[in-house]
Amino acid sequence: MKRTFALSLVLALTLGTSMVMASKVTGVIVENKCGAAHKAGTDKDIACIKTCVTSKGAKLALLVGDDLFVITNPEKAAGHEGHEVIVEGKEDKEAKTITISKIEMPKEKK
Repeated sequence: MKRTFALSLVLALTLGTSMVMASKVTGVIVENKCGAAHKAGTDKDIACIKTCVTSKGAKLALLVGDDLFVITNPEKAAGHEGHEVIVEGKEDKEAKTITISKIEMPKEKK
């Protein structure tokens, strides 16, 4: 009985403290070394993001406000470097990562 209670308590605490949640957020695709420095999305920003990722060990990331989330499946974000995007996926606030299930550009404002 004590063992079952202890196991239930550990499981409840583990599930209760998990910060992974499905979310839909709008942000800019940058990389984790320079972060917000390239959020303007100019040609120079995009070139720097791609260079840092391909040859300097940086990882693609999603900048949401002041929060930077490393993208766990960067192939989903390829081609969106420097762009503002709407991302659906699983966000882990504790690990500061996001796994993208869907990515799209925002609709143009008229």
